[in-house]
Amino acid sequence: MTLRPLIVSALFCAVLASASPAKAEPKFLGLEWWPSHWEQTTFKPYLDQPVYPQNSQWEDKTWQPADWNAQRKGGAAELIQGFYTTGIFKRQYTDDNVPVLEVGPRFYDLSGYDKRRVLRILDEEYKITSGHENGMFTLADGRTGKPIGLYTAYGLQLQ
Repeated sequence: MTLRPLIVSALFCAVLASASPAKAEPKFLGLEWWPSHWEQTTFKPYLDQPVYPQNSQWEDKTWQPADWNAQRKGGAAELIQGFYTTGIFKRQYTDDNVPVLEVGPRFYDLSGYDKRRVLRILDEEYKITSGHENGMFTLADGRTGKPIGLYTAYGLQLQ
């Protein structure tokens, strides 16, 4: 009985002694990818481009609210009414002297850049951030009423 553990440990030591560190060489018996397998590959370590922080992602864009206002005869007022009609905005009110804008389900369908555009048009029309010291308004979800972010003179900040 004492011979069996001795043989097992001797075999284990022999296997460990014959092991070598991994190398980037052809494997035993040629079990590896054939050389032509690697010729036509284009290696992409990431599937998407890197994402920049949301506050600085669109800084280099030259869009102005007048670009959209000029497309409507009624100007910004008609454009904002269209945001309410399509479900981007739901309603606006004040809570403890802080303006609140409830956004509808279509607000979430907009790209990050377009979310900032529609809010900038609203801000420039009603002069919320420029008309008051430290002017800002909060954004709330139209279905739950919970806050989702805020808009200041420095831009949109979403939670």
